[in-house]
Amino acid sequence: MKLVIKALSFTLFGIMITASPISVMGDEGDIAKQQKVSEKDASETPASPFMAVDEVSRGDERILDFLDERGWVRGQSNKNPAGGMLVVASSSIPADPSSISFSEARIIATEEAFLKAMGELVSQDAVDIGVSMSDKFMKDDLPEDVKNTSSLDALGRAVAGRAAQMTVSSLDAMLSELGVDPDTMPELNVAERKNLIYDEFVSNTTWQAMGKLSGVGIFGVIEEVGGDGPVNNGRVSVVVVKSDQFSEFGSQLRTGDVAPGQAMPLEAIRKSLEPQLREGEPMLGYFGVQPVMDEQGRYGLLAFGTSGPQLVRGSMEEFEITAELESAREKAQMMADGWLAQFASLTVQGQKESTRRSIKQQVKETRGNGRSEIKTSEGIGRMVNNVLESEANARLQGIQTVGKWNAVDPTTGHPYLGYVKYWSPATSAKAQGLTPDKDESQDLSGSAEQESGTEESSRSTGSFGTW
Repeated sequence: MKLVIKALSFTLFGIMITASPISVMGDEGDIAKQQKVSEKDASETPASPFMAVDEVSRGDERILDFLDERGWVRGQSNKNPAGGMLVVASSSIPADPSSISFSEARIIATEEAFLKAMGELVSQDAVDIGVSMSDKFMKDDLPEDVKNTSSLDALGRAVAGRAAQMTVSSLDAMLSELGVDPDTMPELNVAERKNLIYDEFVSNTTWQAMGKLSGVGIFGVIEEVGGDGPVNNGRVSVVVVKSDQFSEFGSQLRTGDVAPGQAMPLEAIRKSLEPQLREGEPMLGYFGVQPVMDEQGRYGLLAFGTSGPQLVRGSMEEFEITAELESAREKAQMMADGWLAQFASLTVQGQKESTRRSIKQQVKETRGNGRSEIKTSEGIGRMVNNVLESEANARLQGIQTVGKWNAVDPTTGHPYLGYVKYWSPATSAKAQGLTPDKDESQDLSGSAEQESGTEESSRSTGSFGTW
């Protein structure tokens, strides 16, 4: 205590303070008494009924570390893969790590995070398109705070409110821009005009934004699980990048119009994957579609499908175990195929009139029942995904299974399995009979030893290729 007091005195006052032994001991006695009183008061004071934000919400330290390690940044930047637009979105895992359902809940949370990211991309593009359109017809009549909003719903309501008061000729011009024939419209009161303008404005800007959504890849998964706080189920964050270069990959995937010489060799993909497939555990961090490219500029697309079989020791019959495994394998394969189909469909769905009609119908249903689909990026992402699923009809050629794996999560003990599928201009050309059959797909498998525990942990996975 004597040393601490001296050091503190020296720091505060810049001089050496001396004191007799008696006075020092007296000071120490007073401080000891004060400390005991403080400890007693603290023990008798009830804990605050309010929780701090840090107790219930995970910060972005892991995400920032992940981006910093790779030199990537949020937003549009040449530092990002293919110079693309990078967004990060997170979703909480809706199950306790001690539950067998946690594995599926983790996968669902990853999908939800991706929908949020996709919705953020669409929403911002739709807002930019909407602001430009409103300036054209309203001559800067919108407040600056509305123009600067990132909420498509808020912008739509502001535009509808102002447009409902416009002259008939001005309103007709705006409706024509939105794709509505004013001559076919019945007489409408002000409230009906506002609803009509809102529906047309939001659906039209979303439709145009979908045309810019192609070329979206998942370049990282960051998972945080466990801990001692009241909210310890964990969360999953995904790093999503949109690039015009990736859009071209999707166009080739869909149309089959490819240049085989530009393909990243299948053997190079296998060489990179094999150690991780055999170990199993690293594959837990891959998800969705990831464009890959080597130093020569050759490219391809990897798709990762994952499933969490609900296997409980000592409580299942043999036929139940077999059925559960087969179901999980089928689900993982379908997921990988689905990611590639969605990647291909994104390149054209935003340009189809049927897509526009589907979006308009969903917007009307949302407004009519008061749901919040278009008030959040997750809601917009879900709406867009629903339209894509209903409209997609891609017939893809040249998709090969390049690996399968299984692993046990070392933190929670849950089992997982998955498939990795690959497409490139070369595999597409081979499927179309444009090149000799020189390569066969190959399944590789791996497993990890089981460990137990629910201690706090985090895991992040990056990307293949030269990104």
